Amino acid sequence: MNISRLLTTLFGIALFLPAFTNAFEDDESCLMCHKYPKMGRVTEEGVQKSYYVMPNVFSRTVHRNVPCRDCHSYIKELPHKPVKEGVTCNSECHSIENPSTGKPFSHEPIYNVFKESVHGREKIAQGLEKDKPYCITCHTNPLYNEAEEAPPKEIVDRCVVCHEDEAFANKWYNHTSRRIREVKRSSKEIVALCSSCHADKELIDRHVKAAAKEGRELGRKFPYAAIAYQDSFHGKVTKYGSTDAANCLNCHASPKNYYMSVHELRPSRDPKSPINKANRVNTCRQCHKTADENYAAIDPHPTHHKEDNLFNYYAEMIYNIVGNIALFGLVGMALFETFGRRRDGVNWVLRAGTSWRRKHRKRRARYSDQ
Repeated sequence: MNISRLLTTLFGIALFLPAFTNAFEDDESCLMCHKYPKMGRVTEEGVQKSYYVMPNVFSRTVHRNVPCRDCHSYIKELPHKPVKEGVTCNSECHSIENPSTGKPFSHEPIYNVFKESVHGREKIAQGLEKDKPYCITCHTNPLYNEAEEAPPKEIVDRCVVCHEDEAFANKWYNHTSRRIREVKRSSKEIVALCSSCHADKELIDRHVKAAAKEGRELGRKFPYAAIAYQDSFHGKVTKYGSTDAANCLNCHASPKNYYMSVHELRPSRDPKSPINKANRVNTCRQCHKTADENYAAIDPHPTHHKEDNLFNYYAEMIYNIVGNIALFGLVGMALFETFGRRRDGVNWVLRAGTSWRRKHRKRRARYSDQ
Protein backbone atom coordinates (compact mmCIF):
# COMPACT_ATOMS: atom_id res chain seq x y z
CA MET A 1 0.00 0.00 0.00
CA ASN A 2 1.54 3.33 -1.06
CA ILE A 3 1.67 6.38 1.19
CA SER A 4 -1.13 8.30 -0.54
CA ARG A 5 -3.57 5.37 -0.22
CA LEU A 6 -2.63 4.94 3.46
CA LEU A 7 -3.24 8.61 4.19
CA THR A 8 -6.57 8.48 2.36
CA THR A 9 -7.64 5.46 4.43
CA LEU A 10 -6.63 7.08 7.72
CA PHE A 11 -8.42 10.29 6.78
CA GLY A 12 -11.56 8.35 5.96
CA ILE A 13 -11.45 6.53 9.32
CA ALA A 14 -10.91 9.80 11.19
CA LEU A 15 -13.79 11.42 9.27
CA PHE A 16 -16.32 8.74 10.12
CA LEU A 17 -15.00 7.75 13.56
CA PRO A 18 -17.30 10.17 15.51
CA ALA A 19 -20.34 8.55 13.90
CA PHE A 20 -19.35 5.20 15.41
CA THR A 21 -18.31 6.50 18.82
CA ASN A 22 -21.41 8.61 19.52
CA ALA A 23 -24.07 6.80 21.52
CA PHE A 24 -26.86 9.04 20.13
CA GLU A 25 -28.00 10.14 16.71
CA ASP A 26 -26.53 13.32 15.22
CA ASP A 27 -28.45 13.40 11.94
CA GLU A 28 -27.85 17.10 11.37
CA SER A 29 -24.08 16.93 12.06
CA CYS A 30 -24.16 19.41 14.96
CA LEU A 31 -21.11 17.71 16.46
CA MET A 32 -19.09 18.57 13.40
CA CYS A 33 -18.36 21.81 15.29
CA HIS A 34 -19.64 21.30 18.82
CA LYS A 35 -17.43 18.27 19.52
CA TYR A 36 -14.41 20.55 20.04
CA PRO A 37 -13.60 21.49 23.68
CA LYS A 38 -12.57 25.04 22.73
CA MET A 39 -15.93 25.77 21.09
CA GLY A 40 -17.25 28.95 22.70
CA ARG A 41 -17.06 32.72 22.81
CA VAL A 42 -16.94 35.72 25.11
CA THR A 43 -20.15 37.77 25.09
CA GLU A 44 -20.39 41.54 24.83
CA GLU A 45 -20.89 41.59 28.63
CA GLY A 46 -17.57 39.78 29.12
CA VAL A 47 -19.12 36.42 30.03
CA GLN A 48 -17.40 33.29 28.72
CA LYS A 49 -19.82 30.86 27.06
CA SER A 50 -18.97 27.25 26.22
CA TYR A 51 -20.83 25.43 23.44
CA TYR A 52 -18.88 22.20 23.78
CA VAL A 53 -21.00 19.04 23.78
CA MET A 54 -19.37 15.91 25.25
CA PRO A 55 -20.88 12.99 23.31
CA ASN A 56 -20.09 10.35 25.95
CA VAL A 57 -21.80 12.49 28.64
CA PHE A 58 -24.76 13.68 26.58
CA SER A 59 -25.49 10.08 25.56
CA ARG A 60 -26.31 9.31 29.22
CA THR A 61 -28.75 12.16 29.76
CA VAL A 62 -32.53 12.15 29.56
CA HIS A 63 -32.29 14.33 26.44
CA ARG A 64 -30.10 11.94 24.47
CA ASN A 65 -32.93 10.94 22.10
CA VAL A 66 -34.11 14.50 21.43
CA PRO A 67 -32.76 15.97 18.16
CA CYS A 68 -30.86 19.21 18.70
CA ARG A 69 -33.25 21.35 16.63
CA ASP A 70 -36.27 20.21 18.62
CA CYS A 71 -35.03 22.66 21.25
CA HIS A 72 -32.84 24.90 19.08
CA SER A 73 -35.71 25.44 16.63
CA TYR A 74 -34.49 28.93 15.69
CA ILE A 75 -31.52 27.46 13.81
CA LYS A 76 -32.45 27.33 10.12
CA GLU A 77 -29.10 26.89 8.41
CA LEU A 78 -25.60 25.47 8.88
CA PRO A 79 -23.27 27.02 9.76
CA HIS A 80 -25.83 29.05 11.70
CA LYS A 81 -25.75 32.70 12.65
CA PRO A 82 -24.91 33.84 16.23
CA VAL A 83 -27.63 32.73 18.66
CA LYS A 84 -29.23 35.44 20.79
CA GLU A 85 -32.50 34.02 22.09
CA GLY A 86 -31.43 30.60 23.39
CA VAL A 87 -33.57 27.67 24.49
CA THR A 88 -36.50 27.90 26.88
CA CYS A 89 -37.74 24.87 28.77
CA ASN A 90 -41.34 25.15 27.56
CA SER A 91 -40.47 24.22 23.97
CA GLU A 92 -42.28 21.35 22.27
CA CYS A 93 -40.26 18.30 21.24
CA HIS A 94 -41.75 17.69 17.80
CA SER A 95 -39.84 14.43 17.36
CA ILE A 96 -40.84 13.00 20.74
CA GLU A 97 -44.45 11.99 21.29
CA ASN A 98 -46.09 11.98 24.69
CA PRO A 99 -47.53 8.43 24.82
CA SER A 100 -50.35 9.47 27.17
CA THR A 101 -51.71 12.23 24.91
CA GLY A 102 -50.33 11.43 21.47
CA LYS A 103 -49.14 15.05 21.21
CA PRO A 104 -45.58 16.38 20.95
CA PHE A 105 -43.91 16.19 24.36
CA SER A 106 -43.51 19.50 26.21
CA HIS A 107 -42.48 20.74 29.64
CA GLU A 108 -44.91 23.65 29.29
CA PRO A 109 -47.44 22.46 31.94
CA ILE A 110 -44.83 22.21 34.71
CA TYR A 111 -43.09 25.31 33.34
CA ASN A 112 -46.30 27.32 33.81
CA VAL A 113 -46.59 26.04 37.39
CA PHE A 114 -43.02 27.17 38.04
CA LYS A 115 -43.73 30.61 36.55
CA GLU A 116 -46.47 31.17 39.15
CA SER A 117 -44.21 30.21 42.07
CA VAL A 118 -42.12 32.51 44.24
CA HIS A 119 -39.12 31.52 42.09
CA GLY A 120 -40.85 32.06 38.73
CA ARG A 121 -38.95 34.04 36.12
CA GLU A 122 -38.26 34.28 32.39
CA LYS A 123 -35.04 32.77 31.11
CA ILE A 124 -33.84 36.16 29.91
CA ALA A 125 -34.48 38.19 33.06
CA GLN A 126 -33.55 41.70 34.08
CA GLY A 127 -32.69 43.33 37.39
CA LEU A 128 -33.47 41.40 40.57
CA GLU A 129 -35.32 38.73 38.57
CA LYS A 130 -31.92 37.47 37.41
CA ASP A 131 -31.20 36.35 40.99
CA LYS A 132 -34.05 33.84 40.89
CA PRO A 133 -33.32 30.27 39.77
CA TYR A 134 -34.28 29.11 36.29
CA CYS A 135 -35.02 25.47 35.38
CA ILE A 136 -31.38 24.64 34.65
CA THR A 137 -30.30 26.02 38.04
CA CYS A 138 -31.68 22.89 39.68
CA HIS A 139 -31.92 20.50 36.73
CA THR A 140 -28.24 20.32 35.84
CA ASN A 141 -28.28 17.62 33.20
CA PRO A 142 -26.55 15.13 33.50
CA LEU A 143 -25.34 15.69 37.08
CA TYR A 144 -28.44 14.03 38.53
CA ASN A 145 -29.08 11.67 35.62
CA GLU A 146 -26.64 8.82 35.92
CA ALA A 147 -26.49 6.00 33.38
CA GLU A 148 -29.33 3.53 33.76
CA GLU A 149 -28.64 -0.11 34.44
CA ALA A 150 -29.41 -2.81 31.90
CA PRO A 151 -32.87 -4.31 32.53
CA PRO A 152 -33.08 -7.88 33.84
CA LYS A 153 -33.41 -10.44 31.06
CA GLU A 154 -36.54 -11.92 32.66
CA ILE A 155 -38.36 -8.58 32.34
CA VAL A 156 -37.27 -8.01 28.74
CA ASP A 157 -38.32 -11.55 27.82
CA ARG A 158 -41.77 -10.93 29.25
CA CYS A 159 -42.19 -7.54 27.54
CA VAL A 160 -41.28 -8.78 24.06
CA VAL A 161 -43.99 -11.42 24.20
CA CYS A 162 -46.45 -8.65 23.31
CA HIS A 163 -44.30 -5.69 22.27
CA GLU A 164 -41.97 -7.87 20.13
CA ASP A 165 -39.26 -5.21 19.81
CA GLU A 166 -36.45 -5.81 22.34
CA ALA A 167 -34.98 -2.34 21.79
CA PHE A 168 -38.36 -0.83 22.71
CA ALA A 169 -38.51 -2.91 25.91
CA ASN A 170 -35.00 -1.86 26.93
CA LYS A 171 -35.68 1.83 26.29
CA TRP A 172 -38.94 2.00 28.22
CA TYR A 173 -37.66 -0.07 31.11
CA ASN A 174 -34.76 2.33 31.62
CA HIS A 175 -37.06 5.34 31.34
CA THR A 176 -39.83 4.19 33.66
CA SER A 177 -37.86 2.17 36.22
CA ARG A 178 -35.56 5.05 37.07
CA ARG A 179 -38.49 7.37 37.70
CA ILE A 180 -40.40 4.81 39.75
CA ARG A 181 -37.38 4.36 41.99
CA GLU A 182 -36.55 7.02 44.60
CA VAL A 183 -34.80 9.78 42.66
CA LYS A 184 -35.02 12.71 45.07
CA ARG A 185 -31.82 14.49 45.97
CA SER A 186 -30.33 13.75 49.36
CA SER A 187 -30.94 16.17 52.24
CA LYS A 188 -27.36 17.43 52.01
CA GLU A 189 -27.76 18.16 48.30
CA ILE A 190 -31.06 19.97 48.86
CA VAL A 191 -29.60 22.16 51.62
CA ALA A 192 -26.54 22.95 49.49
CA LEU A 193 -28.70 23.80 46.47
CA CYS A 194 -31.04 26.11 48.42
CA SER A 195 -28.13 27.70 50.29
CA SER A 196 -26.36 28.57 47.03
CA CYS A 197 -28.82 31.49 46.80
CA HIS A 198 -30.32 31.90 50.28
CA ALA A 199 -26.90 32.07 51.96
CA ASP A 200 -25.47 34.51 49.40
CA LYS A 201 -25.03 37.70 51.42
CA GLU A 202 -24.68 40.01 48.41
CA LEU A 203 -27.81 38.60 46.76
CA ILE A 204 -29.81 38.93 49.98
CA ASP A 205 -28.63 42.52 50.56
CA ARG A 206 -29.75 43.50 47.04
CA HIS A 207 -33.27 42.20 47.66
CA VAL A 208 -33.58 43.61 51.18
CA LYS A 209 -32.56 47.11 50.00
CA ALA A 210 -34.82 46.96 46.94
CA ALA A 211 -37.80 45.78 49.03
CA ALA A 212 -37.28 48.59 51.56
CA LYS A 213 -37.03 51.14 48.77
CA GLU A 214 -40.17 49.89 47.00
CA GLY A 215 -42.17 49.24 50.15
CA ARG A 216 -42.49 45.51 49.40
CA GLU A 217 -42.83 42.86 52.11
CA LEU A 218 -40.22 40.14 52.39
CA GLY A 219 -40.40 37.06 54.55
CA ARG A 220 -39.23 37.76 58.11
CA LYS A 221 -36.62 35.00 57.86
CA PHE A 222 -35.52 35.75 54.30
CA PRO A 223 -32.27 37.55 55.24
CA TYR A 224 -30.91 34.65 57.32
CA ALA A 225 -33.11 31.58 56.68
CA ALA A 226 -30.33 29.37 55.27
CA ILE A 227 -27.75 30.30 57.90
CA ALA A 228 -30.29 29.90 60.70
CA TYR A 229 -31.29 26.46 59.40
CA GLN A 230 -27.65 25.34 59.42
CA ASP A 231 -27.43 26.39 63.10
CA SER A 232 -30.64 24.54 64.00
CA PHE A 233 -30.96 20.95 65.23
CA HIS A 234 -32.30 19.86 61.82
CA GLY A 235 -29.38 21.49 60.04
CA LYS A 236 -26.68 20.11 62.32
CA VAL A 237 -27.80 16.46 62.16
CA THR A 238 -28.30 16.74 58.39
CA LYS A 239 -24.75 18.08 58.06
CA TYR A 240 -23.37 15.00 59.82
CA GLY A 241 -25.25 12.52 57.63
CA SER A 242 -28.74 12.06 59.09
CA THR A 243 -31.42 11.42 56.46
CA ASP A 244 -34.35 11.56 58.91
CA ALA A 245 -34.23 15.26 59.84
CA ALA A 246 -36.26 17.76 57.84
CA ASN A 247 -34.50 19.57 55.01
CA CYS A 248 -35.70 22.72 53.23
CA LEU A 249 -38.21 21.00 50.94
CA ASN A 250 -39.69 18.77 53.65
CA CYS A 251 -41.31 21.89 55.07
CA HIS A 252 -41.58 24.27 52.12
CA ALA A 253 -43.00 21.73 49.63
CA SER A 254 -46.29 19.90 50.08
CA PRO A 255 -46.01 16.13 50.66
CA LYS A 256 -49.30 15.51 48.83
CA ASN A 257 -47.61 15.85 45.44
CA TYR A 258 -43.96 16.47 46.25
CA TYR A 259 -42.63 16.45 42.68
CA MET A 260 -45.18 19.04 41.57
CA SER A 261 -44.99 21.08 44.76
CA VAL A 262 -41.22 21.69 44.56
CA HIS A 263 -41.94 23.67 41.38
CA GLU A 264 -44.59 25.90 42.97
CA LEU A 265 -42.99 27.02 46.23
CA ARG A 266 -45.00 29.76 47.93
CA PRO A 267 -44.20 32.39 50.59
CA SER A 268 -45.38 31.71 54.14
CA ARG A 269 -48.13 34.35 53.88
CA ASP A 270 -49.79 32.37 51.05
CA PRO A 271 -52.69 30.26 52.47
CA LYS A 272 -51.61 27.32 50.28
CA SER A 273 -48.07 27.27 51.64
CA PRO A 274 -47.21 24.30 53.93
CA ILE A 275 -45.55 26.74 56.33
CA ASN A 276 -48.53 29.09 56.54
CA LYS A 277 -49.79 29.36 60.13
CA ALA A 278 -52.94 27.41 59.25
CA ASN A 279 -50.90 24.50 57.82
CA ARG A 280 -47.85 24.25 60.10
CA VAL A 281 -49.26 21.61 62.45
CA ASN A 282 -49.89 19.18 59.58
CA THR A 283 -46.45 19.96 58.15
CA CYS A 284 -44.76 19.17 61.48
CA ARG A 285 -46.80 15.97 61.83
CA GLN A 286 -45.04 14.50 58.81
CA CYS A 287 -42.24 13.61 61.26
CA HIS A 288 -43.53 14.55 64.71
CA LYS A 289 -46.80 12.61 64.89
CA THR A 290 -48.01 14.18 68.15
CA ALA A 291 -47.24 17.76 67.19
CA ASP A 292 -49.83 20.39 68.18
CA GLU A 293 -50.12 24.16 67.79
CA ASN A 294 -47.65 24.80 70.63
CA TYR A 295 -45.10 22.47 69.01
CA ALA A 296 -45.61 24.07 65.59
CA ALA A 297 -44.92 27.48 67.15
CA ILE A 298 -41.29 26.46 67.80
CA ASP A 299 -39.04 28.36 65.39
CA PRO A 300 -37.25 25.93 63.00
CA HIS A 301 -34.91 28.78 61.97
CA PRO A 302 -33.62 29.96 65.36
CA THR A 303 -31.66 33.18 65.22
CA HIS A 304 -29.65 35.23 67.70
CA HIS A 305 -30.55 38.64 66.32
CA LYS A 306 -31.75 41.04 69.00
CA GLU A 307 -34.53 42.43 66.82
CA ASP A 308 -35.81 38.94 65.94
CA ASN A 309 -35.48 36.86 69.13
CA LEU A 310 -34.68 38.80 72.27
CA PHE A 311 -34.53 35.70 74.50
CA ASN A 312 -32.07 33.86 72.25
CA TYR A 313 -29.95 37.00 71.94
CA TYR A 314 -29.43 37.42 75.70
CA ALA A 315 -29.25 33.64 76.34
CA GLU A 316 -26.37 33.32 73.87
CA MET A 317 -24.65 36.37 75.36
CA ILE A 318 -24.85 34.95 78.92
CA TYR A 319 -23.80 31.48 77.73
CA ASN A 320 -20.73 32.92 76.01
CA ILE A 321 -19.73 34.91 79.11
CA VAL A 322 -20.13 31.91 81.43
CA GLY A 323 -18.40 29.59 78.96
CA ASN A 324 -15.41 31.91 78.53
CA ILE A 325 -15.06 32.39 82.30
CA ALA A 326 -15.08 28.61 82.83
CA LEU A 327 -12.57 28.07 80.02
CA PHE A 328 -10.11 30.71 81.23
CA GLY A 329 -10.55 29.51 84.82
CA LEU A 330 -9.63 25.92 83.92
CA VAL A 331 -6.67 27.05 81.82
CA GLY A 332 -5.50 29.33 84.63
CA MET A 333 -5.72 26.55 87.22
CA ALA A 334 -3.76 24.22 84.94
CA LEU A 335 -1.04 26.86 84.50
CA PHE A 336 -0.78 27.50 88.26
CA GLU A 337 -0.56 23.75 88.95
CA THR A 338 2.10 23.33 86.28
CA PHE A 339 4.15 26.20 87.70
CA GLY A 340 3.94 24.74 91.25
CA ARG A 341 5.02 21.26 90.13
CA ARG A 342 7.91 22.58 88.09
CA ARG A 343 9.00 24.63 91.15
CA ASP A 344 9.03 21.40 93.19
CA GLY A 345 11.20 19.63 90.62
CA VAL A 346 8.43 17.59 89.03
CA ASN A 347 8.64 17.19 85.25
CA TRP A 348 6.07 16.09 82.69
CA VAL A 349 7.34 13.00 80.84
CA LEU A 350 6.10 10.46 78.30
CA ARG A 351 6.59 7.03 79.88
CA ALA A 352 3.86 4.38 79.90
CA GLY A 353 1.46 7.20 79.23
CA THR A 354 1.73 10.82 80.27
CA SER A 355 2.49 11.64 83.90
CA TRP A 356 4.33 13.98 86.24
CA ARG A 357 7.48 12.47 87.73
CA ARG A 358 10.34 13.60 89.97
CA LYS A 359 13.82 12.15 90.12
CA HIS A 360 13.90 11.55 93.89
CA ARG A 361 11.03 10.64 96.18
CA LYS A 362 12.66 12.46 99.12
CA ARG A 363 11.14 15.89 99.50
CA ARG A 364 13.62 18.63 98.58
CA ALA A 365 14.07 21.37 101.19
CA ARG A 366 12.94 24.70 99.87
CA TYR A 367 14.87 26.72 102.47
CA SER A 368 18.19 26.13 104.21
CA ASP A 369 19.45 27.42 107.60
CA GLN A 370 23.05 26.71 106.61
